[in-house]
Amino acid sequence: MSVMPLYLILGGLIPSFAMPVLARWKKELCAPLTVLVCGGLFALSLYFGGQLISGGEAIYQAVADWEPPWGIEIAIEPVSVLMAVLITGLYLLIALYSCRALQKEINEESLGWYYVEFLLCMTAMLGLVITHDIFNMYVFIEVVGISACALVVSKGDRTSTEASLKYLLLATIGSGFILLAIGMLYMITGHLNMRFAGMVLAETAGQYPYVVWIMMTLFVVGFGIKSALFPLHLWLPDAHASAPSPSSAVLSSLVVKVYIIALFKLFFIVFGNDFYQQSSVRYLLLILGGAAMLFGSFFAFVQLDLKRRLAYSTVAQLGYIYLGLGLGTSWAIVAAFYHLVVHALMKTCLFLCAGAIDYQTGQRKVTRLQNIGFKMPLTAASFTVAALSMVGLPLTGGFISKYLLAVESMSASYPYFIALIVLSGLLNAAYYFPIIWQFYFVNADQPYEKRTFQRDKIPFSMQLPIVITAAGIVVLGTAGVMAYDYLQQIVLHFLS
Repeated sequence: MSVMPLYLILGGLIPSFAMPVLARWKKELCAPLTVLVCGGLFALSLYFGGQLISGGEAIYQAVADWEPPWGIEIAIEPVSVLMAVLITGLYLLIALYSCRALQKEINEESLGWYYVEFLLCMTAMLGLVITHDIFNMYVFIEVVGISACALVVSKGDRTSTEASLKYLLLATIGSGFILLAIGMLYMITGHLNMRFAGMVLAETAGQYPYVVWIMMTLFVVGFGIKSALFPLHLWLPDAHASAPSPSSAVLSSLVVKVYIIALFKLFFIVFGNDFYQQSSVRYLLLILGGAAMLFGSFFAFVQLDLKRRLAYSTVAQLGYIYLGLGLGTSWAIVAAFYHLVVHALMKTCLFLCAGAIDYQTGQRKVTRLQNIGFKMPLTAASFTVAALSMVGLPLTGGFISKYLLAVESMSASYPYFIALIVLSGLLNAAYYFPIIWQFYFVNADQPYEKRTFQRDKIPFSMQLPIVITAAGIVVLGTAGVMAYDYLQQIVLHFLS
């Protein structure tokens, strides 16, 4: 187990560098190889999950024969395993979907390079969640950002180029805040290893109270830009709306989440739970999370482009995760993790459905989706399940996570956040229900003609990931107690 964590990184890094050669001579093999790589890393992540099911860690401490605190420490602990399984599992589904979907969305000559960026982004996200070296984390943050920008610009048109440039500029600003905070942390502790920095900071934080507060604030701003925390979300709507559908799914379901995990690990390993509970930064996360839930939903309501509406919806849903972190109790953090997992499934399903609708009908405007429920019944049903989960209706994963956050808001003596959660859910219904209504109850072309269900005219490789993610949402909604207990063990192991 000691060396195997490295395979999660090397298993994606080596194929990504081999992809340009393959793209030049056998470009038709790029997509199958990507699916194979994602499947292999998913199996390895499940193996780690099986090994650590009862707790514990798998740590590799001798990268290049340098022991911590000077060497890079790679650790597979429960939170890292959860994210590794989520990243590789969804990447496998998105890669399978991409095999046919990308043929209509990007230039054939760019396919090979697209999969280079695709695999690099996955590899960097895996590295980001398993490393315990702060500067190594920063390197992975930069690789994730650059590869994500490349995924956006891969369409090659003017809109995606502008969105990618905006994303790159804002991501660079966020990186500057993070790097400044890392430099201040190194000045105080003399370490970049999370565990050693945390031990030193526990003894010296009282000597530098304002410096520590500034560091935490810089981390919040930097990772807030990266993860599109309102009002630092300005890059997200354009990037997610103009990118190819597989890229939108990756960005919305995974990329913004790994930055939240990085912030979580810094706060609770380096600064410590006790210091975090006493800091005013927690209240900052509460305020920004609540604002995101409200204003993200308002902005989504007025969007007429389907993917742009889904993009603003991501801003609102991220607010629930930050709300859980801001509440600060162990159970609230469990609820935040629950919503993180559920939202990853929901947003993957929704963006893949949006891409499938565009693939078959060429429509993205939310006022022109009539009869989709009859023309594409499986796609429309999957979209409906994910949308109802976003609203938070019972028997869906979204209901469980929102209910848990509401309960923890009361337990943490913030009952007014319950009203905000309900209001945000109603706003979600206001911009999702009209789409569902058009799917099934509006027949503008021939209103008196009897409609019959047809088969979806999209490839099976596109339909299967959509159905699997929709099924996962239902499973998390109906087997919520089991999933909650598992996440509870993960989070409590991490906070102990």
